[in-house]
Amino acid sequence: MIKSTLFLSALSLFSFTRAYTIPQTKRTINIVGKARHSASYDSSSSSSSSSDSSSSSPYDPGSSSITDAEVLNYALTLEHLEVAFYTQGLANFSADAFAEAGFAAAVRANYDEILSHEESHITLLQSVLEEMGADIVQACTYDFGSVDVASFIAMSAAFETVGASAYSGASNLLKRRSLLPTASSILSTEARQSTWIQSTVQHLNPWSGAFEVPLTPNQIFTIASNFIVECPSSNPPIAATHAFLPLSIPTTATPGASVQLSFNLNETSASDLSELSVAFLTSNGTIFEQFSSPDSYNVTFPTQEEGLLGTVFVLIVNSTKDVTDLTTVAGPTPLMFPFNATDPQIEALFPN
Repeated sequence: MIKSTLFLSALSLFSFTRAYTIPQTKRTINIVGKARHSASYDSSSSSSSSSDSSSSSPYDPGSSSITDAEVLNYALTLEHLEVAFYTQGLANFSADAFAEAGFAAAVRANYDEILSHEESHITLLQSVLEEMGADIVQACTYDFGSVDVASFIAMSAAFETVGASAYSGASNLLKRRSLLPTASSILSTEARQSTWIQSTVQHLNPWSGAFEVPLTPNQIFTIASNFIVECPSSNPPIAATHAFLPLSIPTTATPGASVQLSFNLNETSASDLSELSVAFLTSNGTIFEQFSSPDSYNVTFPTQEEGLLGTVFVLIVNSTKDVTDLTTVAGPTPLMFPFNATDPQIEALFPN
């Protein structure tokens, strides 16, 4: 198992082009205590679909049977993770610890407010679920590794950004449109918190582009599973049903460079890498690249001029035009490529 600590030190090393990434572990987690009655999913099926697949939905075939309670419990599962992360971090790091790490007193005070926000999100989601008469998920057991103040801040930026993508992707699964204000009010707060952390605390770009990158519950749970050790067996079903294969990317990855990716091809039904593509989900669209050869895990990353900047989610898919639960083989792995908005090449990407 790749421990989260392998990634934590890298999170604090930001430069103009260097990426940070969340570690990918191969944990087997019972994410729900009770089985959801939906279409069964074969973990190898995503790599055996036709490369010409043109599915109109990013979700797995059982998504039509997902209930609103399962969507809200999925959101609640993520909020529990965030509360656990902030509670643990703020218990470990006093105002003096933040000051010694070079951060103003207001930074830690604002993190206290973020924790309060996440606790309020839990209260709201629980109250809506109670009104629906639905069972409610309880918090899981988590492992965030050994962190310092700098890596705590870097991880918080990743969690808030992933949170915004989670709500963006899950909102479409809600059948009762009256629940959308609940989801959107939380989404906007997650995005504001992400912007504050990246811009004010880390002094990086406050956003990646004009749009959030929506991710499906299964794609989000692939990321979250790196920090979840075990969930209560009594928990009701959630909208996520499984995690995809882990995808590891070196933190030295840069736009335009040849990068060696790592995932277990033997756990897919692809005969070689020529049947798979690398998808880069960015704020400005999806970019597909091919592996350099059928037996090489190297791929040339797009350049910043091609749109590889800000938060990027990298996946292995069996398609050259769709990124869905059916076409996803491994990942997503989130990367951050900070950019300078005054750079002429970057300014050209955002014309007035």
